[in-house]
Amino acid sequence: MTKKAIIIPIILSMLLLTACGDNEKSSSSTTYTNDTLYENSGAEEYNDDAKSSDESRSAEKKDNTSDDLIRKEMLVYSCNMIVDVLDFDTAHTSLKNSLDSYGAFVETENYSSGSTGGRYYEPNTEKWRTYSATIRVPSSDYDKFCDETAELGDLRSKNASVENMSREYYDLSATLEIYEAKEDRYVELLSSITDEQYAITVENQLTDIQIEISKIKTRMNDIKTDVAYSYVNLTMNEVKEYTEEPEKTDTFMQRLGNTVSKATSNFLTVMENLLFIFIYIFPHLAVIAIILFILFFIIKRCAKKRSTPKNTNVHLPDRSEDTNEKNTNNQ
Repeated sequence: MTKKAIIIPIILSMLLLTACGDNEKSSSSTTYTNDTLYENSGAEEYNDDAKSSDESRSAEKKDNTSDDLIRKEMLVYSCNMIVDVLDFDTAHTSLKNSLDSYGAFVETENYSSGSTGGRYYEPNTEKWRTYSATIRVPSSDYDKFCDETAELGDLRSKNASVENMSREYYDLSATLEIYEAKEDRYVELLSSITDEQYAITVENQLTDIQIEISKIKTRMNDIKTDVAYSYVNLTMNEVKEYTEEPEKTDTFMQRLGNTVSKATSNFLTVMENLLFIFIYIFPHLAVIAIILFILFFIIKRCAKKRSTPKNTNVHLPDRSEDTNEKNTNNQ
């Protein structure tokens, strides 16, 4: 064997050993890095964004394969009905009996007596009662209950709808799993922390996670309740049966008597109104007359003063002498 043939295997062995050493060093470095991230995960939330995104993607894949189909047990039925009834009391009693027989219950209700809302009772006022309620019916008896309710009177309108809650429910389920996994990690971390300030920070974050878990569970329970008990929004109106009055045909004398009666009544009404108007304006007319009389008196007196001549110094002839002269001449 030559010297060159011996050197080549030695060089190859050294290269292999160097590569193995680098791999071990890289592996130990990676382990150290992961351990460091785990120890500091309370401040950085364990790099939960990356983990949550991975879990979300896996949950989305699961939803796309199984939850895109409509699941009948996750459907919420709702119906709006308006029914007119002639016998309000009987219809209301029948409705209460139906609630008991179907195991339904009233969530909200409102009753109106048809009064104007004043504080005085008016016995002769015609009233129209109304009852409205939101009824929760077991979904298995939803159709039967709606059909029976429509027979209480005259069904005026009915609007029904169905909402599929499958996607929301299973999205909430996937989100709940993520938050519960995060909660377990925080609980485990909290049990191993010795620094009090650090423990308070982790505990606050754990409280926020638990609050979100509570909200998700509440919404999931609401969906389950809505699926189990359908909605029936009922409005029941009291109505009266319309009866058309027969047309009356009066004779000539009857029409004449009615015309005279109406004319007399209208004339008396006009005279009565004129009398009331005169009584109303009489005080005003009296005041106006007094004012006019005073003005007339003042104006007349002023005119009389202007027509009277003023006294002058002119000597007037003595009429007694003229009279004596006339008597002398006559003799």
